[in-house]
Amino acid sequence: MSSMCNHDEHAVVRCRMYRYGTRICYRLTVMLSVFCGAMSPAVAQEPGWEDGATHEVGGLQIVLSKPRLMHRSQGFLWFPSMYHLGGERLFVVASTYADQAQNVTPGVVLFSKDGGWTWSQPIDNSYGEMAIPRPDGSTLLLSYYLRLQSPDRATGQVWRIPRDQEHIEAIRDELFVSGWPRKIGPLDADLGNPRAEWKLASFVFNGQSVLAKDGRIHLATLYGRFAGTKRYSLVLAESADGLQWTIRAVIADETCELVGQEGPCESALVRLKDGRLFCVFRLDSSVDFGHCFSDDDGKTWTEPRNLKGTHSVQPSLSVSETGKLLLSGGRPGLFIWINRRGDAVGWEKIDLARHHNQWVEDEPILKAVAAFDSNTSSYTEVRWLDDQRFLVVYDRLANGWHAIPADSHATNSLWVVRGRVK
Repeated sequence: MSSMCNHDEHAVVRCRMYRYGTRICYRLTVMLSVFCGAMSPAVAQEPGWEDGATHEVGGLQIVLSKPRLMHRSQGFLWFPSMYHLGGERLFVVASTYADQAQNVTPGVVLFSKDGGWTWSQPIDNSYGEMAIPRPDGSTLLLSYYLRLQSPDRATGQVWRIPRDQEHIEAIRDELFVSGWPRKIGPLDADLGNPRAEWKLASFVFNGQSVLAKDGRIHLATLYGRFAGTKRYSLVLAESADGLQWTIRAVIADETCELVGQEGPCESALVRLKDGRLFCVFRLDSSVDFGHCFSDDDGKTWTEPRNLKGTHSVQPSLSVSETGKLLLSGGRPGLFIWINRRGDAVGWEKIDLARHHNQWVEDEPILKAVAAFDSNTSSYTEVRWLDDQRFLVVYDRLANGWHAIPADSHATNSLWVVRGRVK
């Protein structure tokens, strides 16, 4: 993570190029657990989430839990990404460095094995956003930044989370991306002030991965600037092993006519229930998201259109077992949008910042805008656990984009809310 956006004194426009008793009671508990498990596995595993508020959206009743604290720190702690490992297991990656280009990108990883109710102690690891599930049950985490090797080749690092384990390890195999339709270059100086000796490439891995229809090829998004351009482009890459990537298509480039000085950049990608790929992307801070569809597995894409009523910094998408769509994001604000039909047409929203403030009075999100003193980055991640339950994570900032003073007792924090369809 690091900033790939221009900043001025009035706005923060981050595109991140820049964690009893007795025996009889015991027997009764076991019997009830077995019975309830046979009737409803999800209920049997349900921990003590406290219901917060119920929202009527899209003909559904959505019950949001009271927010739960995941982790807090006096250092930077923001821009969370969340990944579902299957069942009740998840992990979250968060950045722990300032929003600017870095040669080394520190972050933390946190694991949950009970559907997000509790989280492990943070594990220090380099920050990355793109997770790739492997056939053996392990998961790869790709580095955010890439190193420029040539105008047609960039390389990066990879970490591995073994199956059913709560640790992460670096692997020796190198990540590389080639087959670019146009030349790429070094990360521009106006995008977080990178040093030339770092050799950071002008594109980064960002967003979500999906499998191609054959179930074998991974598809993932990158964004950045092609050599000689001053606006972002969004591309789709393919890989059989999660290590060797080739650009499959340009989703939307710097010529995109939608409003937004930055251009198509941070994105989210899912496969709809009708088989099409659906990609939502940022165009700038405080403007509507853009979106495109593909009906040929990402080889070609529809003309970019605005996804009206949704905005603005990095989106997150999740599709349920029956096709219901969730989208999260914000700036201004912090929101969840729901599309019950699963066709990506028509969205109804829940105000997540307002929900947070209703229950966390001591640490409110009073400012969620493009400003250096905002109480949240408005970067979120949403994931369905099954067809009835989902999680959304977000950050709360005590001192905006600035470091917390050493003599302060304030902290930055990560929060999680569980959603349930009644």
